[in-house]
Amino acid sequence: MSPRFCIACGTELRPREVDGRSRQVCPECGRVSWENPVPAAAVVVRRAREVLLCRRIIEPYAGQWTLPAGYQEVDESIESTAVREVREETGLVVRLTGLIDVFTTPDDPRKPSILVVYEAEEADGELVPGEECSEVAWASLDALPRDIGFANNRIVLERLRKGETRTW
Repeated sequence: MSPRFCIACGTELRPREVDGRSRQVCPECGRVSWENPVPAAAVVVRRAREVLLCRRIIEPYAGQWTLPAGYQEVDESIESTAVREVREETGLVVRLTGLIDVFTTPDDPRKPSILVVYEAEEADGELVPGEECSEVAWASLDALPRDIGFANNRIVLERLRKGETRTW
């Protein structure tokens, strides 16, 4: 959803070409309302050939399985976002062990995002679903549920199942 009013002066925004694109611009103060993707992190927590999945209770993809993930807060690093999201959604404290991939999220209607996907190992905690999940469970890479939400989650899990890594 595009903003309708200028955050600097409150004037209703109007479309105008800026840098070769139509953008919302304030006709009063000239402020451009830039629409940029937001950073987010997802985490593959592994136990041999099992991965930790969360069944979402929120849209988009309510009722489907996803990797623990969420948006970066303004006062945290993307790495701390990853660790926080796993703790909030699963009750586990993890240690990041590697970078799996970086995606532009194509199928999230809330807002465009840049998703950084990490691999991690359990460090502490008790497996318990957080407020945004109805359940959390370990799933075998050889028998993943069919109802995996988000295209990037399906891509990552399929690569892991096949033993493939990202080629740059």
